[in-house]
Amino acid sequence: MKLQANKIVGKDWLQYQPYDTTNAVDHYYISLCNKVYQILRDSEIGSYLNDVKAEKSLACLLVSYFVDVISETRLFSTFTKLHEKMYGKKLPFYEIPDDYYDDEINKEDILFLIWYHISVNNYDRLFDPCFVEDKESITDTMSQIYKLFEKDFEEAPANERLQDFLYFSSGNDVKIVRDKLKWVAERSLWWNSLYSTFIRKALDKYMVNGVVVLKDEDDNKKIYDQQTEYLFNEYLPLLAMRTNEYFAELLGDKHPDYQLFKKLSKRKFGSFLLRKIEKNGYLIEHLTSKKQIFLSNEFTSFDGLQLVENETVLSLGIVQWNDDVWQQQGICMIHSFDELKGKDFYPHLFDDENLKKKIVENLEKAFLEISGNKRLMYVRGKREYAELLLQVYRKYTTLLNTSITEKVLDEEYKGFIERTEKQVPFEKHTPICVYFNPKGGIESYFDEVTLSMRDENNPYYKHQYFDICDLVMDDSMSTEFINHIIQNDLINLEIVGFEDTNMMDIMLDNLDFWLRFYRKEKYFSKSEVSIQS
Repeated sequence: MKLQANKIVGKDWLQYQPYDTTNAVDHYYISLCNKVYQILRDSEIGSYLNDVKAEKSLACLLVSYFVDVISETRLFSTFTKLHEKMYGKKLPFYEIPDDYYDDEINKEDILFLIWYHISVNNYDRLFDPCFVEDKESITDTMSQIYKLFEKDFEEAPANERLQDFLYFSSGNDVKIVRDKLKWVAERSLWWNSLYSTFIRKALDKYMVNGVVVLKDEDDNKKIYDQQTEYLFNEYLPLLAMRTNEYFAELLGDKHPDYQLFKKLSKRKFGSFLLRKIEKNGYLIEHLTSKKQIFLSNEFTSFDGLQLVENETVLSLGIVQWNDDVWQQQGICMIHSFDELKGKDFYPHLFDDENLKKKIVENLEKAFLEISGNKRLMYVRGKREYAELLLQVYRKYTTLLNTSITEKVLDEEYKGFIERTEKQVPFEKHTPICVYFNPKGGIESYFDEVTLSMRDENNPYYKHQYFDICDLVMDDSMSTEFINHIIQNDLINLEIVGFEDTNMMDIMLDNLDFWLRFYRKEKYFSKSEVSIQS
């Protein structure tokens, strides 16, 4: 008999559990959730969320933190451990008092969780983590919740089933590994609100009069594939980590599953020619790169399908499980080789990253030689920008081939300026800041950024100021560019809309944390060059 979730936050709380539950432990925590929810309802926090469901979710999040500490499951302390390793302190923003203990409830943790939940539910805004405008009210709310937890700390039951679920060895079983990741990515205290937002957006186009209507099996497959993509590829705002990476750190490097989870690749989706059907799987070959991989049959969806060696093409999602074995994750579509011959829609799936890195390194040499060893150059309008790119690419080509003639270069880059002018989004007289990112390649920034750059080499500097919140939240700017201009004091910064006079310092002191939080995957710059197929 299932637990009757008829309390105010009962159903919300059960969303955080990795199993169908009949346990009295959950009765206890549903009651605690309702008490926390009532405290939240009587506070100013609702004005930050403007959504009753988000308030219920916050109550569940805070109680999940309490259960996590009581049960020693370490979902929260894994974050503080990683944050301390990266930044030398357990939490961003706050001074950590002497009576802060990893294995107990802490006021600073509760305040941070409130800020985190508000932020992920309002991802287009940046919130003061010290809540200066409502400091007294928020602090009082936090204190009430802390006292409630402190009162229950000694008598609250540990969730031993959750402990067992998380920490027993998977034995490399694909289903068990996936179940663990699925719970962490969809239901755990850090990801639950994120997943709720994701699935709401994913299902939005299937809504009819407020009800989700999936018309056929194809709709189900599309939703399933999006969920699988989320499971393996989504980055957590905290520290920009994927689910498997965070879970590996939760287990610790002494756990037998640590390396398995740590090394799980991102999910790739591509088209592969079936080369050979073997006892335990399939030898498949990527259509463009001709890379061959072994796909285990442990988790495939090929039952009932007619597979023909050297004829069947599988378009499917795959995850690298270890050095030699890949697993299907997500949907699979079947084609004939003739149907897709010369039409691979995923040609760069296995681009040689080392080769791309080498191309960027050589482009960097060319750029620095032209710029006089500076990472920033300034031009006006699309014509000058195209001419600068042409200089860089011509220099790049001569670095690779010192014997190439000007005549050959002219022929190779014939029409380059005209083509580039058509492609770039700049107006005719736009001042442009051109930056060479050692990890990504050439980047360009314009408008307010360029006008605010007090670089002595910038002829377009207009003594303007740029809002640091926009700098942090605009993920079109690379991490390397932001670090370069701030570390070298090249931009005039201001902060708009905050009463806290210390907010600028908080932003700068925790800059890398903010960048990871608002960029997630885009925090990590990738090479913008492509290997010719």
